[in-house]
Amino acid sequence: MKRVLSVIGWFKNQELARKLILINFILIVLPLSVMGYFAFTRFASTLEQKVGDYQLQTMKQLTLNLDTYMAELDRLTLMPYQYEQITAFLESKREQGQALSLEEIKQLNSFVSQVFLNGRIDIVGVSLFGESGASYVVLPESQYVTTYRLDENAQWLQNEKGGNGQSIFITTHNIHSTSGTVYPVFSIARELRSFDSGKKLGYIVIDVDPTVIHKMISQVTLGTKEALYIMDQDGGVVVGKNRTMPQEALGGLYKDKAPEGVTHAALNGERQLVSYVTSSITNWTTVGIVPVSELMKDSLIMRNSIILFGVICMGLAMLMSVFLAFRITEPLRGLIRLMRKVERGDLLVSFPVKQWDEVGHLGKAFNTMVSKLSELGYLLYETEIREKDAQIAALQSKINPHFLYNTLGSISMYAEVDGNQEVVKMTNNLSRLLRYSLSSQKEHVNLEDELGHVLGYMTIQKMRYEDRIDFRLDRDEASLTCTVIPLIIQPIVENAINHGIDQGVGNGRITLTCKIEENVLRIVIEDDGIGMTEEQLADIRRRLQHSKDLGGSSGNGLLNVHRRIVLHYGESYGLMLESMPYQGLKVTMTFPAVFEKPDQMKGDAHA
Repeated sequence: MKRVLSVIGWFKNQELARKLILINFILIVLPLSVMGYFAFTRFASTLEQKVGDYQLQTMKQLTLNLDTYMAELDRLTLMPYQYEQITAFLESKREQGQALSLEEIKQLNSFVSQVFLNGRIDIVGVSLFGESGASYVVLPESQYVTTYRLDENAQWLQNEKGGNGQSIFITTHNIHSTSGTVYPVFSIARELRSFDSGKKLGYIVIDVDPTVIHKMISQVTLGTKEALYIMDQDGGVVVGKNRTMPQEALGGLYKDKAPEGVTHAALNGERQLVSYVTSSITNWTTVGIVPVSELMKDSLIMRNSIILFGVICMGLAMLMSVFLAFRITEPLRGLIRLMRKVERGDLLVSFPVKQWDEVGHLGKAFNTMVSKLSELGYLLYETEIREKDAQIAALQSKINPHFLYNTLGSISMYAEVDGNQEVVKMTNNLSRLLRYSLSSQKEHVNLEDELGHVLGYMTIQKMRYEDRIDFRLDRDEASLTCTVIPLIIQPIVENAINHGIDQGVGNGRITLTCKIEENVLRIVIEDDGIGMTEEQLADIRRRLQHSKDLGGSSGNGLLNVHRRIVLHYGESYGLMLESMPYQGLKVTMTFPAVFEKPDQMKGDAHA
């Protein structure tokens, strides 16, 4: 259950395009695959059944042909009953090696000739064995022999003794002519009895060339890898065709089964379709064996063709599904990209509405929202600027600049009369600072004027701290014509004195560096004061990033300066702080490197 819930949770968190692709995969690929599998399985099963039925009918026809041939041979074993001389010969008592009379030889040769004539060329030997020792054996390419005796332990003889005079068909075996030539034959044996007394007279055995059976089964074709066998009731192979298989495996194919049927077996590690029919005349079983893979070869080709066609169709369907999924969700992805721009502060975006479906209505609502956000942002910016201007105006209204300038001029005159140059220097610099701070109404000034203001401020501070402060200025000449916001550097320098050097012991150093790098004006104010702890530095950085406070009551101008830069130039510019305890503070200010235009410089000069 947990695994199912986990999969559902994973699916819910996927992108809409992936959800559509997965759903289409489930609705297209899985049903078609399952349907194709069951359809082919049913087709293969039906085809295998039909092939098995056909194979069984073929075995029946082959068995019928064999039975017809065997019935003709079986009738030959009844011929001794047509010749009284033959039954009399079998009933006579004979010593081993006793010679035959000319009349007996004539009668026996005539009988054997009739058998050969009736059996055509397929009969290769005829043997007569009397119960009292008489014997007459004709072998291929041999004269008749009268010294042969039956092997009392022969299996066919044991079967014949309980067969009530029925013929016994003996599986393929070898016989030897008097010249030593070996002939493979199968035989038919019958016990002969007297019609009058029912007394057993002996046996007749006819040896037959198995070539005729070979020809019969060679005319039957089940497949390129077929195997045809004729087996006796003990599992012995009478004749066989094609593949060689272990005799014990063949015997187990049909043993203890119905007289005919179709079954499956595993031979040599391969699944086989086996059909068998047992003859009612010979009790031999005709067995046909064909690998299932051979039977299903055409169906496998069709299966592979269907699979290939299905894979192509499903692949095209899935490609179309992927295309449509991304095509449908592309406007949503575009809307997401626009929203991310809005998150970064870019309100000059608009979603192109091309259709009036759900996405179109959503895009229209997005455009309306961005428009209202832009209006609210402009109103907020204007409010902050007006508030800042109001604060500066309120400060200026409280101080009469001309009164301050006249007063500082009188102090400087009296100090110069008394010869106090330090007071003269301090009042003159203070007068210039006040004039720069209160009289300047320009939105931007060049960096050279701003640095002059800082130098005047540092002159007063060095006199105040009795040269405890070592102030160093390193400026790039190309940067002096850059425009900056007025009164932007002096608060940071003042912060370095008040919170860095003033709280330390001994002398301190403040370094001011101005340079241009990659169209960015960088102003670095670095001191060697007490610095900040990690907690203090993290707190200041957080306030710089998130707070809109203009400095509060903390007395430092870091927040005020940073907020002014962001309002004028955007979020990409502002202050960056680096500090370690007792190793000073490094403040880096960044501005776009904008240079003052010549006509603007002339206008400022006239002003």
